[in-house]
Amino acid sequence: MKLKTLFLFLLLAACSANLYAQTSKPKPLDQSFFNLIEGSWAGESEMMGVVVKEELNCHMDHNRQFLFVNLRAATEDKSHTYSGTGVYGSDVDGNVTSWWFDDYGISNVATGSGKIDANKIILDSKNDKRSMNRTLELTGGHLVMKWTSTMKDRDGKDETMTGETIYTKLK
Repeated sequence: MKLKTLFLFLLLAACSANLYAQTSKPKPLDQSFFNLIEGSWAGESEMMGVVVKEELNCHMDHNRQFLFVNLRAATEDKSHTYSGTGVYGSDVDGNVTSWWFDDYGISNVATGSGKIDANKIILDSKNDKRSMNRTLELTGGHLVMKWTSTMKDRDGKDETMTGETIYTKLK
């Protein structure tokens, strides 16, 4: 009986140690680029001849494993507004996976992948309606976003748009 009890105790101890190892949170990665863009940023861009004011709020969350980016944009007269949320995760080698959610709902959710290279991230994302290449770069104290998006027009032909926004960090 003592042998069975000892065996059961050792088995439970081994299982407990294994469960703990599997449920332990990983140590936060060195997310240097993500850490540098944490905070609030303001920018201005032009979309189809109209000036658009933009604000980014960036913060790390979930054990500093993910960067959350909340974007708010509006034309100067506030007749057109847009908001979206991006979630970006990176592995130790700088490979990035992204998800984008916005006002257009589930049919516009985009997933992407890319790479961090020093102070620059290059991402390709897509959904059923469009594909996009986006570059974010920290340069000269600014965060510069350049993008190219391709989508189908009403006739099924590819339509390509490009843009650039230069953000300044808010204090």
